[in-house]
Amino acid sequence: MSETNKYRYYFDIDENYFPCIDDTAIDDGAPWKNTYPHEDFIELLKSVERMLGGTTKRSVWIHGAYGTGKSQCAYALRKLLEEPEDVVKAYWNSYPELNTSEGKDLLAKLLGHKDRGILVANRYASGDINTMREFFRCVQDSIKQSLERSNYEYKGLETLKEAVIKWIDEEGHEEILNILLKKPEWKSSFSQSSAAEIRDKLKKNEKVTELMNNISRLASKEGLTGMTFDSDQLKAWIKDVAEKNKVKIVFIWDEFSDFFKINKNSLGEFQKVISLCEESSFFFIPVTHQTDSIISSDDKSWSVVRQRFNFCEIKLPDNIAFKLIAHAFNPKPAAIDAWNILSDDLNSSLHTSRQAVMKEAKITDENVIKNIMPIHPMAAMILKHIASAFQSNQRSMFDFIKYTSDVKAFQWFIENTGPEDDYPLLTIDMLWDFFYGKPGQSGLSYDIRSVLDTYQQYPNLRDDFQRVLKTILIMQAIDKRLGGVVPLLKPTEKNISYAFEGISSGLDVSCKNIAKSLKEKGILVLNPIGNNEYAYGAAVLAGDQAKIEEYKKSIASKCTTSTLIDDGNLGSVLNLTPALKLRFADNNGNLITVTYSDFTRKMNELKNTPLPYKFKSVIAFAKDEEEANSFTDLIKETMKNDDYSEITVISALLSPLSEDLFKQYVEYEAMSKYYMGNNNTSATENHNRAKMIIQQNWRNVIYQGTFVIYSKLCKEGERYSGATSVCQALQTIVRNKYPHCFDFNRGVSENALKPSQPKASAKCGIIRTTSGAVVNQERAVLNEVWNIDQYWINESTKNLSVSIIKKDLENLIQNSFSQEGQISMSRIVNHLENNYGFVCSNIYSFILGFLLKDYSDNPYRFADSEGSHENMTADKLAEMIANELQRKANDTYIVRMTQEEKAFYELTSKAWSIDIEHCVSVKQTMLDVQMKMREFGLPVWCLEDVCDSSTYDIIKKIHWHFTVFCRG
Repeated sequence: MSETNKYRYYFDIDENYFPCIDDTAIDDGAPWKNTYPHEDFIELLKSVERMLGGTTKRSVWIHGAYGTGKSQCAYALRKLLEEPEDVVKAYWNSYPELNTSEGKDLLAKLLGHKDRGILVANRYASGDINTMREFFRCVQDSIKQSLERSNYEYKGLETLKEAVIKWIDEEGHEEILNILLKKPEWKSSFSQSSAAEIRDKLKKNEKVTELMNNISRLASKEGLTGMTFDSDQLKAWIKDVAEKNKVKIVFIWDEFSDFFKINKNSLGEFQKVISLCEESSFFFIPVTHQTDSIISSDDKSWSVVRQRFNFCEIKLPDNIAFKLIAHAFNPKPAAIDAWNILSDDLNSSLHTSRQAVMKEAKITDENVIKNIMPIHPMAAMILKHIASAFQSNQRSMFDFIKYTSDVKAFQWFIENTGPEDDYPLLTIDMLWDFFYGKPGQSGLSYDIRSVLDTYQQYPNLRDDFQRVLKTILIMQAIDKRLGGVVPLLKPTEKNISYAFEGISSGLDVSCKNIAKSLKEKGILVLNPIGNNEYAYGAAVLAGDQAKIEEYKKSIASKCTTSTLIDDGNLGSVLNLTPALKLRFADNNGNLITVTYSDFTRKMNELKNTPLPYKFKSVIAFAKDEEEANSFTDLIKETMKNDDYSEITVISALLSPLSEDLFKQYVEYEAMSKYYMGNNNTSATENHNRAKMIIQQNWRNVIYQGTFVIYSKLCKEGERYSGATSVCQALQTIVRNKYPHCFDFNRGVSENALKPSQPKASAKCGIIRTTSGAVVNQERAVLNEVWNIDQYWINESTKNLSVSIIKKDLENLIQNSFSQEGQISMSRIVNHLENNYGFVCSNIYSFILGFLLKDYSDNPYRFADSEGSHENMTADKLAEMIANELQRKANDTYIVRMTQEEKAFYELTSKAWSIDIEHCVSVKQTMLDVQMKMREFGLPVWCLEDVCDSSTYDIIKKIHWHFTVFCRG
């Protein structure tokens, strides 16, 4: 078929059409002049003009649902305030909607404000703003960048970042910071190891959010007031900049919703900054989702914040949606005449459906419908509503137009379809692949999906039956979502006929009979809707809704936070590194989870449970805000009790399961129960979807959210943004207790941290070689001392962690030798566990072997509490280390022999023919000699007649001493 038979020949999608405006799209050159000035956008411009003109002392707040184009409107607002007058006028003149007398008056006022000076600062996304200090810094940095971009000479007093650099440069401060960076807490938090590295990082034009957060924490804890910043300082800085430059500052912050979720307890500080609009020329314009989805309206601090703003909602009425769709189509110049004729023909084939849609959407100009060809007007009506059913921008109406992959969206349609085809229009059923796709695809709201899922039970339908069934299910789902308020979208016989009008294959006529046939097959049912009308619906759901509602009610009432935690395996939500699992996790590699109902019990159990080398910790979750608030109070009260001082509580209570996610979870579980027994495949699919709500959706919210860590170092709790920063904090806790531990050394492998080969690993350390679980691990933990004798007293290595441990261990061993002539392996291991955090793992077995390698042969011997004894060897020492770390044997000892003892044992062995291997202690040697003397079978006095007097006197003394010794 020739190219002229496909729609792609006649028109294309505007290459500058960006389906979603974000920082990446803007950086890639997303246009703003194509922003259609619909009623809401014009009202936004009016609100901003009143704000700038002083008619109101409030800033403007832009909000709206997903996919309404609020980001595009905010971007266009920014450009209208930034661009030169001629560019603004060109935009204004290109739209009739703006060229009214009222529109021209608005333009004149805006240009007047621009002449008097406007500085626009902007920012995108707020999910990483974990503290108000970070908010202050971001506001300040963005304004400073705008000053530089706009070539203002006066840049204001120093920013917080510049203040830190200046503080470091002051005499003596670099040395102070270097000392602080050596503390375990800051050593594990900062990737920079010196003040110079911090200064260099700050001077580079890079993202420094994490670094500035760390600096703020350090400055606060260590009392470095020169590096702190508060709302009053920020207000003074902004006023100074605005007054000295004689400008009004307009700060537009898109995707600001997350800020309120993370910092909902800090709104007092936020509103102090926002209140500047009452006393200075600073206006803060946040762009968020609908405000009722951000913070509860019952929150008192939230109500104070709301009073600082005039709210401007960006909606997407049906008539505007149609115009925005048409706005994306670009007829090709060479084919424009032919396309006008074709689009007229297509439009004329839709007489009844066109009139019905125009009436419902309040469209008066027939060209609006013509301009969206080849999209069927019924499909265009559905398109907006099904796109809004997605919980993010991943499947917006604009994405459907722009999408270019193999998924059957609009671009696929115009590549593969033409006006002469049997299906020349993009009908409702053709929205299926893009918005529903494969079973289990996430994002589509439950109320829509629960209806569309029923399609999977009928895989063998004929193509035309599939089309009609998909259309009816989509219409039923949208009608259900809208609460039945749009009669045109109900799947009645008349509306189904509208949906296929203009389909030349005959489906425009047969669709009603196909629907009846689907009813006769038991796939659909007819439900009365009043006025003697009936609407089709999925038979599998019909009549059973009461049963489903009963399941939902039962599940919602019985579902506990513990159940949700188990379903989501939330004990692993932090994705602990192998090193942190070694210290904090249970045998399954997870943290102990706690809820409000079991917190006290688990804390008491943990308090009374000995956990050598482990750090006692729990992670707390809540199902909803109410539970989270009560739980937070309980944690704070509990942590005041010193009985729990050794337990760290990690609170994820600032990220409770939202009401919407819990509702979806309950609905999926209810459908799972509904299908159980009669359709086990659907039952399993719905159960898995319920679990995915927790395992993916809630889990991701928690992972990226704000945590609070309660410990003996901070009983009131300290905030951390995201799971990664929590892991850094846990590492700090370990380093604070065991500053010389090796867990976090770069290059320590996951296998090395396991307890799989303790004996082999210990032997590697003893004989100074590496293989198996500790292959090449000397580079990670012993690199500087691997080939240095007496490294612990060597000037170049004596201050290393391994040297400090070795010196301490030598003192312990030598003191024990002096007092007892031996030392037990349990005493060595206990000392290292308690003081240095040694743990049963391959890497610590390896290090301990290295520390004790000097005791692996003569003059040292092995002995145990049961009397066994033998020469010390590398194998025997490795066995002793492994057994003790694993607590697998009775006490074993390293026994030291002096030169005198060695001579005594050698002489005794020769004189009495005793195996030298048995001569490991005086006691044991005396017992062996006594046994040899008994072999004579005669008393000692019998020797008097055959020995001279001096020899006999010596023998009698020896016998006497042996007898006395053996008697105790």
